[in-house]
Amino acid sequence: MKAVILGNTKLNYSWFVKTYRQGLIENGYTVYGIDYKTTPLMVIKQQLLELKPEMVFTHLTFHAHINPIESVLQMYREVHKKVGTVFAHTCNDARWHDRYMGSVEGAYQIAFVGTHPMAESCQKAWNIPVHYMPYSSLCYPKMAKVETAFAFSEAVFTGSPGAHSSGWQDNRAKFIADLQKVMPIRIFKTQSANDLRKDSHVLSASARCILGLCVGYEIPGYMDVRPFQYLGSGACMIMRKYPNTEHIIPDDLYYPIHGYDHADVLAVKALHEKIWKTDTMPMRKKAFEYVQAYHSCKVRIAEVLERISEL
Repeated sequence: MKAVILGNTKLNYSWFVKTYRQGLIENGYTVYGIDYKTTPLMVIKQQLLELKPEMVFTHLTFHAHINPIESVLQMYREVHKKVGTVFAHTCNDARWHDRYMGSVEGAYQIAFVGTHPMAESCQKAWNIPVHYMPYSSLCYPKMAKVETAFAFSEAVFTGSPGAHSSGWQDNRAKFIADLQKVMPIRIFKTQSANDLRKDSHVLSASARCILGLCVGYEIPGYMDVRPFQYLGSGACMIMRKYPNTEHIIPDDLYYPIHGYDHADVLAVKALHEKIWKTDTMPMRKKAFEYVQAYHSCKVRIAEVLERISEL
């Protein structure tokens, strides 16, 4: 069985690529990668017709600055009609709607999104089955050994502190700035030379704690990648609690905070001081085992493949 990942396949930090590739392999597929940004549409089409994959997973199609959306959708329709390939769109961004809200019938056969509003609104607009499917963790047989180079005593934040500083209900940028006034934070910017996503496993096992601070909490069902990426690697996390998601990530797997105000700044500081005095290994092991059992990419892609089998 063959599957194609059509996306940022040349980047070492695309979590979509990393988890879908490993998850498909773990479920018995031979996986091919085609870089959507640098490969001309006609070449993509030619490669798909030659490979004749059972399915193609995409996540950049609706970025109109890369390729004209209607041209891409027409290409998908032609490939599907000729060789029967199932095209599946994925989007785990914090969105109420996707970038494109027109019909994709015939081009895509199914889609997987990371918020409940998207699952509802996109199914109506796209006229295809759309399923809620949150992020997943990479598969690891065991927790990594501590490495001195990643054994940071400061709380570690990976992301872009200044991103989403306006237009969101929760102002993460201001919160991080306020937090830095009362405690040290080691920041690694994502999508940069300092991106540590390729080292998540070792960073999680080695750093004293990881900060899970994200935007989009007002969107029902949304969870960013951090709890899966880091708890699934055995991290100790201080993380803002996502509303009504205890069934996905139980509260006892991390240290929760509940907002982005002054009280929560002080709560993070107090929790970090508590972690210094606490043996966090039992919580780390529990988080690692839970996420690997229920939210590894092997498990998540099995769920994806089951939905596709129902078409």
